[in-house]
Amino acid sequence: MKDKTVHAWAQELAAKDGKYGGGSAASVVGAYASSLAQFVFELQQGKEKYVEQEEQIQKAIQKAENLTEELLDLAEIDADAFEPVLDLFKLPQTTTEEKAYRRKKVDQGLADAAKPPLDIMKKMGDVLDLFEKLLEIKVRGTIVDDIAVGLFFTEATIESEKINCMVNIKLIKNEELKQEMTQEVDKIYEQIIQRTRALKQEALEIINH
Repeated sequence: MKDKTVHAWAQELAAKDGKYGGGSAASVVGAYASSLAQFVFELQQGKEKYVEQEEQIQKAIQKAENLTEELLDLAEIDADAFEPVLDLFKLPQTTTEEKAYRRKKVDQGLADAAKPPLDIMKKMGDVLDLFEKLLEIKVRGTIVDDIAVGLFFTEATIESEKINCMVNIKLIKNEELKQEMTQEVDKIYEQIIQRTRALKQEALEIINH
């Protein structure tokens, strides 16, 4: 994915026989959010207003670069996550033992497939740290629009990846495993989405002031 043009990747996403889907696309949107945060930090470099925070800004830029790379990697990981589950559905289920073994393996495969979107959700918490810092140092001007857009992207990624988690988890038959994973996803989602909405509202209030 990293070596493709945006147009080439969009075409692959659109292809009916392609491997990418909503989870990968949402992770790419998350990478765009991180890149927008980096863009805003880059523009603050060298400004007299932020002389004392130059080191923090440099660290934030490096963090944003790393997060963008990690989210693009996770887009690839997410694209490959469900393939093993399809093979598990082909396991024999003639005897009681075979059925039990197949069900156990499929449940674990579905749980594994839910992990990449969950990891993407967690990673967006780190992206939020960047936007929170930008608002904390009181970045102003039309560039706040880019902060707001980045937060909209962040929100979209979080919402999308929750759906991608739950579409796998809901197929798990083991109730204990299903409940455990559902609670983990819900907990992370609630923590991150509330922060996102609060920061987005703060950015919008600055823009509309």
